[in-house]
Amino acid sequence: MKAMFWKAAALALAIAAAAPALAQDAKTTPGWPTKPLRMIVPFAAGGGTDLVARSLADKLSQALGETVIVDNKPGASGVIAMEAGARAAPDGYTLVLGSASTVVVNAAVLPDLPYDSVESFDYLGDVGSATIVLVAHPDFPVKDLRDVIALAKAKPGELNYGTWGAGSTGHMCAEMVRTATGVEMTHVPYKGAALVLNDIVAGHIPLGYADVQSVVPMAKAGKVKVVASCARRSINFPDVPGYVEQGVNFDFVWRYALLAPAHTPQPIVERLHVELMRVLALPDIKERWAEFGMTPSTISPADLKAQTAKDIAALTKLARDAGIRQ
Repeated sequence: MKAMFWKAAALALAIAAAAPALAQDAKTTPGWPTKPLRMIVPFAAGGGTDLVARSLADKLSQALGETVIVDNKPGASGVIAMEAGARAAPDGYTLVLGSASTVVVNAAVLPDLPYDSVESFDYLGDVGSATIVLVAHPDFPVKDLRDVIALAKAKPGELNYGTWGAGSTGHMCAEMVRTATGVEMTHVPYKGAALVLNDIVAGHIPLGYADVQSVVPMAKAGKVKVVASCARRSINFPDVPGYVEQGVNFDFVWRYALLAPAHTPQPIVERLHVELMRVLALPDIKERWAEFGMTPSTISPADLKAQTAKDIAALTKLARDAGIRQ
């Protein structure tokens, strides 16, 4: 009985200790939120970004006491969704889940975007970073990126690799290798990472870039082998070296960022950042992120915004050098 009493007392103390913090959060944003929020996602339902968004929306709904509705707006490489987010009222009821492709790559490749990836948004936090990997057919005679580079140098332009489109993150990964080493390989654009992997398995192309989520089941089944991570090691393939470790001096992090329209009231921005950090610290979210091949981040919103501007500048130069800036 005494043990049960002390356990109950400890629980009561924990609840009492948490109450002031929760009350303080509510005080910083009086009168908000009073209705559901919308989280715009630049891709169709069921994809990797959508799964991340729905995981976040569920937890943020619980934290804020109002439903966060996922609003999928696919099309135009994410430009439609990003523009909708940038033009939305800055009242705290619109969020945007930006990915490296929609926030950084589009800004680097498309010069006439109807929004500014940095200035049109308030940055709420880094949701996590993912990795693109270079994979090969199991019988292809390379074990790592160094072997790929050596083979490409021996046979300039004869080595084909696939990505999910010109100007995609996979294509940018390949251009990082070309810029750093001078090797020439032939790009074969597809309409999706799954198609790239299918053709590698079938032996139609020897190499290709794909997102970690798509690669994990195929690598486990022995259908493909992973030879490099772009640009840092993946938590799903910890034994596969990143670019810098294999002689490609181009370090980069592919991030997901939670955004709001620029000029959202600062108390709301701060509240959303706090709630996002709490969500990302939850054990089940950490477990889910590991399944997605994502690494959590604690970079501040200000640092994230500054880093995004630097990333855009780096990839813009890369895109110009490669002739893929439109």
